[in-house]
Amino acid sequence: MNNYYIYKDEVLVGPYSLEELRKMLAGKMITGETVAQISGGPRDGTYLPVSELIGSSVDPVTLTTTNVAPLLSMDGDVMRIACPVCGQHYKIPCEEYSSDKYRCLKCESVFRLPPRPAAAGKEPEKSAEKEFYFDSEIPEGDLLCPHCWKSFDQDYVLYISVHPSLFGDPVLGEYVQKRFVPTVFNQSGQPLDQCGLPATEMACPRCHLRIPASLLDTPALYFSIAGATSSGKSYYLTCLTHQLRKVLPEYFGAAFFDVDPRLNETLNTYEKQLFMSLTPEKLTALPATQISGDGISDRVRLDDIEIELPKPFVFEFRSKDSIDDINMIFYDNSGEMFIPGRDEWVNQATFHLSHSHGIVFLFDPTSDAAMRLKLCDIRDPQVSKNPRVVDQTILLNEMINRIRRHANMVSSEGCSIPLTIAVGKYDTWQDKFSKEVSSISYVTTGEDGENILNMDNILDVSFALRELMLKYAPGLVNAAESFFEKVCFVPVSNFGTIAEQNENGVIGIVPEKITSVWVEVPLLLMLSNNDQLPAGHAGEQGEPLGTVFKNSIVFEHPESGRRTKLPRNYSGALLKIGGKSYRLPEIDTEQ
Repeated sequence: MNNYYIYKDEVLVGPYSLEELRKMLAGKMITGETVAQISGGPRDGTYLPVSELIGSSVDPVTLTTTNVAPLLSMDGDVMRIACPVCGQHYKIPCEEYSSDKYRCLKCESVFRLPPRPAAAGKEPEKSAEKEFYFDSEIPEGDLLCPHCWKSFDQDYVLYISVHPSLFGDPVLGEYVQKRFVPTVFNQSGQPLDQCGLPATEMACPRCHLRIPASLLDTPALYFSIAGATSSGKSYYLTCLTHQLRKVLPEYFGAAFFDVDPRLNETLNTYEKQLFMSLTPEKLTALPATQISGDGISDRVRLDDIEIELPKPFVFEFRSKDSIDDINMIFYDNSGEMFIPGRDEWVNQATFHLSHSHGIVFLFDPTSDAAMRLKLCDIRDPQVSKNPRVVDQTILLNEMINRIRRHANMVSSEGCSIPLTIAVGKYDTWQDKFSKEVSSISYVTTGEDGENILNMDNILDVSFALRELMLKYAPGLVNAAESFFEKVCFVPVSNFGTIAEQNENGVIGIVPEKITSVWVEVPLLLMLSNNDQLPAGHAGEQGEPLGTVFKNSIVFEHPESGRRTKLPRNYSGALLKIGGKSYRLPEIDTEQ
């Protein structure tokens, strides 16, 4: 028997049968010009293009009669089938069903027809092979779908068919590749689809959306980005992931990379626009985050209801001291999704909040009436042009209400999810802030000589920004600290320079001027909160200030004299107030 090897990326790959070469050619995994080597038989060692090899092969009947055409649908007494080799569709009236073999007019392959219908106009008997699960059949398990947050066991994972003739899914629609329960496997342990091709991509058993293979054997951390419309969330997430790629290896010896470029396609496109521009001297702008659509969400049909699910952006993180990877999953939501009343069953785009391991609420000073007038640089077109005001405290309260509902929390229960309020567009209000953040390091050296997060500097900046926010948005500060057990305030600038407007009225940024400020700090804090990065205090001496009361720190403000209550994440922090240093007490984390 002859075997065949093909050259792929300058490497000889195989062996394959002639039938497998036909399927690879039909599936466009190779071309007719791909060179193949024959092994065995009288032509051993001969090199031929695949198209010539198949053309000079034995009669197709001896090769393909074991293939069965999939039955796509029944329309009255007419069957619609597809060639199992090339995917060509055919309609065959039941009255002409005189033979169980059929020759494809496109690829000339011969295949068997599906089982004959019992009578014209009736659906043929369904195969005993199971194609999908109903919700009630999927028990809770150790895996969590990043799309619909259904937990399930690995045994219930679906696979995505490969052959181009296998399309149509009851959850995702008729124009997507068919999902199936694996029952037949090849020698490598890969499940085979109905046409015998090995399937490697997996899907959730509930929503049928594609999930990365790394989620099956690697734990995941979920991070949510929330905020008002036009607060810069898409810009922020783009700059954040770009900075993490650089900062984590440089400061902490950790790795951060894409798990699945296809899932991250929208984010990678944004990053390419900003940081890989062929014309970095020209202004560029990102589109506003849409409420729904290909870039931000997927539409599926569950329980006969069409539902919007958010697209996750999935990365892998590996710390210096760990051999295991962690999946980091980000969600970017449109600001409109936090308007009260939009939390509907048909739009589950914010359901991920209750599963989060950390939330970044991006506060936009240019959309706050008081801060816009008193703090922001009028030269920025985001301030001077198209003024808009949003009550961002209402959005935060709506976010809190949704977390309570979806996590089934009682009204008095506090939330353990760390919250960072990232006050954005720092470049427009930096002159009015008491700290020069761009010159403050958030990294210091620990006792073992390794880099750690400098919690003294981070929390000192956080406290100063909290003081500013209490002046302009006290309701937001009180709402956050009344619900979340850990709250930190971080000034961030996506670009480190004010936005610009071109002659067409488009507001954007010039890529060559980008120097991001502290955009990565919120996520570094959350990684530390989840025991993935080391953090500590620098050891500078300070006058003792405050006492511990019910898992919080309470003290009389050294300047204003007002009673101040800080969340427990300020434990042991060094604060610089009025030119003096104060050391807060430690909170026993075991309590």
